[in-house]
Amino acid sequence: MGFIVGVIVVYQVLYSDVIEHLPEYATLKAMGFADGALLRVVLQEAMILAVLGFVPGCIASVGVYSLLSSLTKIPLSLRPDVMVQVFILTVIMCMAAGGIATQKLRQADPADVF
Repeated sequence: MGFIVGVIVVYQVLYSDVIEHLPEYATLKAMGFADGALLRVVLQEAMILAVLGFVPGCIASVGVYSLLSSLTKIPLSLRPDVMVQVFILTVIMCMAAGGIATQKLRQADPADVF
């Protein structure tokens, strides 16, 4: 469920950014850029969001694990393999949201935007 909610939240962020910069994307399309090139731009932004969201989330998780370990006296730790799995899923989630957010970009006609 968290994965689906994450896709929706990242989609909303990316979609609003695409809509906000639609004239710029339309200009690039009018200059001859292919949809694939514009898709790569949005996916790069999605990757930046994934990394910038993962780093503070990971730091917060380590802190919560430490707090819970000290409060409950149960040895808890965030294993590196779990962190890698979560990072991979975060990247997949953001890339899926980026792919969905570019549908409006693919449908945009440069003549309509101007």
